[in-house]
Amino acid sequence: MKFRTLSILSLAASLVAGQNFCSSANHSGQSVKVTSNKVGSIGGIGYELWADSGNNSATFYSDGSFSCSFQNAKDYLCRSGLSFDSTKTHDQIGHMYADFKLVKQNIRNVDYSYVGIYGWSRNPLVEFYVVDNWLSQYRPGDWVGNKKHGDFTIDGAKYTVYENTRYGPSIDGNTQFKQFFSIRQQPRECGTIDITAHFQQWEKLGMKLGKMHEAKVLGEAGSNGSGTSGTADFTYAKVYI
Repeated sequence: MKFRTLSILSLAASLVAGQNFCSSANHSGQSVKVTSNKVGSIGGIGYELWADSGNNSATFYSDGSFSCSFQNAKDYLCRSGLSFDSTKTHDQIGHMYADFKLVKQNIRNVDYSYVGIYGWSRNPLVEFYVVDNWLSQYRPGDWVGNKKHGDFTIDGAKYTVYENTRYGPSIDGNTQFKQFFSIRQQPRECGTIDITAHFQQWEKLGMKLGKMHEAKVLGEAGSNGSGTSGTADFTYAKVYI
């Protein structure tokens, strides 16, 4: 009975914390502004800015939050969260979650976009996305993958799962790798993502990750034309085990 009481209290505290970061999140702690492609860390939080063109920047904070700013970018990614050394699978690391709150500002000319969880594994080399929102006008469609597995209820919401094989830039240079996607049917600007729940669903479909390189909250925007511009401000972002 005592254990049950503690569990209920813990759940209530978790719900209150969730309501707090969705309603009143602000950046805090030390910060670093990055104006060119860079991988780094601040306060034990890993981060990366990568873009193939344009005038871009990102500010990362030691509490895990960050702000992405892009101008005339063809493809722009910024992310913050957990970095790993590619020696352990997600099962060995533990159950992963992420909390995030997104504020979109002055978004223009975005043809494709992913907001949510992003990462890589090695052996096999996989780039993975859990997409809970997007900066483009439309939800990412069937073009994201050459194999559509269908719709599944994952972490309490409906997601469409895709698998893709491509050749291009990766954490190990230009090479062939797999891509896994879970794309939420209804976007949200704040919430908690059960990352491991997606990994487990993918594995049921034969989509197996390797040893973990990273799992981070992501903002990505791309353009098929002259370039995209805007700001994706993650006033709260935390990936945890």
